[in-house]
Amino acid sequence: FFPQSAAMEVFEELLPQIQFNSMDRQILTVQLLTLFVPTARPPKGVELVTSGPQSTDPQRWLPTIFSLWSFNLRTSVFDAYLMNLVTTLVLEQRGQLKLTNEQLRFVFASGLHFFNLPVSRGAATLPRNISMQLRDSSGVYRMQAGAGLPLKEERAHSFARFIVYTMHDESSGGTLELFEQLVQMIEPFYHPSNNGAWSGLLARFLRHLAKELLQRSRAEAAEDCEVPVDARLSRSVRRRLVVLVRTLAMLLLFSKGEDSVSMSHSTLKHLAELEPDLIFRPLLDTLYTAIDSVTETHRMISAMRALAKLATTLSTFAHYPEGAQHIAPLLTLTLPGIDVNDPTKSYFALSFIHNLCHNGVVFDELLASGDMPEVRSISKESAEDMDVSEPPELDMNQIEWATRASTAQFEAWIDQYLRRVFALMDNLSSSQDTSNNTNSSADMKLVLMASYSIELVLKQCGSRYYPMISRLITQFVTSITSLSAVEGMHKVVNAFVSALPELAHASLLSLCCERIVEEIDNGVGLTPSLSRFTRTHSETTLIWFATMLLALVECSDGQHLLKYKSQIVHAMKLLSGTCMSRHVYNIGGQMLNCVMLTLTSTTPCHTRSVPDSVWNDAEFRDNHFRHWGKHPNVADDSFSLEWHTPSEQEIEFAQELMREMVEPRIGELAAFIDSADKRELSNTENVELNRLVWVLRCGVRGLGHLVPPPGTTIAADDLTDALVGGDDANGMPPRYRLDRQVPGGYVFTDADSSEYGEVMDIRKRAGLATAQALQCVVGRGDGNVENIKALILLGESVVCYYAVDRPQFTSKRRAWNYGIEGFAMDNTICEMPRIYASRRAQLTQV
Repeated sequence: FFPQSAAMEVFEELLPQIQFNSMDRQILTVQLLTLFVPTARPPKGVELVTSGPQSTDPQRWLPTIFSLWSFNLRTSVFDAYLMNLVTTLVLEQRGQLKLTNEQLRFVFASGLHFFNLPVSRGAATLPRNISMQLRDSSGVYRMQAGAGLPLKEERAHSFARFIVYTMHDESSGGTLELFEQLVQMIEPFYHPSNNGAWSGLLARFLRHLAKELLQRSRAEAAEDCEVPVDARLSRSVRRRLVVLVRTLAMLLLFSKGEDSVSMSHSTLKHLAELEPDLIFRPLLDTLYTAIDSVTETHRMISAMRALAKLATTLSTFAHYPEGAQHIAPLLTLTLPGIDVNDPTKSYFALSFIHNLCHNGVVFDELLASGDMPEVRSISKESAEDMDVSEPPELDMNQIEWATRASTAQFEAWIDQYLRRVFALMDNLSSSQDTSNNTNSSADMKLVLMASYSIELVLKQCGSRYYPMISRLITQFVTSITSLSAVEGMHKVVNAFVSALPELAHASLLSLCCERIVEEIDNGVGLTPSLSRFTRTHSETTLIWFATMLLALVECSDGQHLLKYKSQIVHAMKLLSGTCMSRHVYNIGGQMLNCVMLTLTSTTPCHTRSVPDSVWNDAEFRDNHFRHWGKHPNVADDSFSLEWHTPSEQEIEFAQELMREMVEPRIGELAAFIDSADKRELSNTENVELNRLVWVLRCGVRGLGHLVPPPGTTIAADDLTDALVGGDDANGMPPRYRLDRQVPGGYVFTDADSSEYGEVMDIRKRAGLATAQALQCVVGRGDGNVENIKALILLGESVVCYYAVDRPQFTSKRRAWNYGIEGFAMDNTICEMPRIYASRRAQLTQV
């Protein structure tokens, strides 16, 4: 609010209001001091005024703050506000402000006071009595408990920032020495057996400490850093600080509180970004032992969670070369974690695989030529004996040979991984078996994570494993037809076709079509039924293969469907036009919708960790581990995000489906209404009407990509022009900016063209038929309730649906949010995996 020269005037105005024999205005005055005292340094080029009423030197009034602070030894409120003020001053005056050893010790004593630890008097070595217990002073200050007081989270954050930004050297009595004393005092309270009310606050303090250290190191490493070189954090001091924080974080790994365990993982991840050798060497020893533990489940789950959290840092070769050789062994060890009896453990085991794939890990065997290089003798092997001041020298020949040798485990791992996921899907319950909505259940989340991880593994694996993958998936699809596994296997097959569409179609599409035709020829699915939850046992095989076919047509590139055009159309006509069972014709309608949207959509494709030009390069294939963790900037030309746009053949196929399977349903619906008198409809007539309405609704929704909503005049890329180059884009954090055009728009945008008119005419006729059908069925008994619901949904699709709906947008947004949480450490980072960038582009398009 005020310039730096107004500091003395602010003090002259506010300090007289503080009377220690009256508590009425003390809190308010301290709040005003925190708010109004200018802490920023003068602008560059302006000389510092060290004396006089217009002084801009904070050294002149800083002793006054500590004197004021010392008058309130037993007041946690003063501690909180004045800690925040001093911390803000330290941040703003980096490289200019020097605190005395007494001032540093005073702040550390106040910081320890925040934690409210039951420390005995004899243990206090700092000048302030830190053994006192905090008291609720809300009655003294005439306010409700907690009202207006800084939160404990903010207090811990201020203390952590103060420690990080006042640490410059290894001088005696400095911040580093005081922090070492602090660690000795609070270390027992981090032990899992010493869990208490202080555990959460201590864990959050540790996470803030690691995050602030990472942010300071990155800021000082930037080219435009204005902090003087002598005031920057040296490598030796940083490594000593990392070891101190690591000591406490390792104790929290197996804590009793879930939040404390999560905080320890975040802390270790931040520290590993700075000094990976100091973190991963002792951490991997602990994790290997914990994963092998059979009797201590909680240790194994915590180890799985830690691996999932640190997977990206561990697998980045340029950041930590030694981590690459651990990837294959860790993947093998985590296979038992995929266990249907323990969804939590399975989820984190799959998350570990998921995050490795996103970080660019390629599952392909590399040849390790020759014998293992001679191991360099190292005198300091244990974590305790490591040289803290300097990072160790690495033998890259030895590391690369060990990494190549470890990739021989990938083939066996992929085989066992797929078998375990299939067993998981076969044993998990399906939402089709009950009337309850299980989309938010743990089982459904586990199924989604399994399908995501399979898609990524198949995208990132080498072509030498394709025959094995095709054999395993085909074998499971043809040998198991359990309705309890149908939804899970639908997602697995969908992941298969998303990753390897040509292989998936060649392996399964013709097989599924043949089995569907065979079942319907045998009379399966012809019995009229409107039930949504019960099915006859004879429909199991038909529903299984129809669901697998539905997954196969949900690919990102409609060009792959043209080869199987006749088979797909024949199967859809049988499912949606011949079958009378609601479960079966529902799948047929969904298939019609998916095929039409796939043929006419504009979506990202070929979303491996690298573009196809790099993936097919011989140098990359022979040394892919060196590229793990390398993510190009989304603004670079090398990013090369490819899009599928509808070809003429795809558009013609979609128009044929519109004319042969959508438009005739309008006439059939109108004829059905005309022929129906005012009597109550029979069961067979209700089923027939429901089938017509459902298939017509799916067909209308399949037209969503063909024409824009009426009155829309926006061109294909007009919306993204502002997002790429507008004022809003320039103010966005880098990770949210697009930096490139996003293809979009509809197939037919010319309102005067015959194709546009044909589609709009079908939508109009479908709307009129819907209104007529609603007037006919309303008031004809309780048996028409399902049809009334279906007609309302049909009318909504005719009026509102143009290829985008809220659930679709929400799903894409959640996928994007999951990605930025796992990879973006702060808003300044704009390198991200290509898969997440494609999701961001697709979300923007939607």
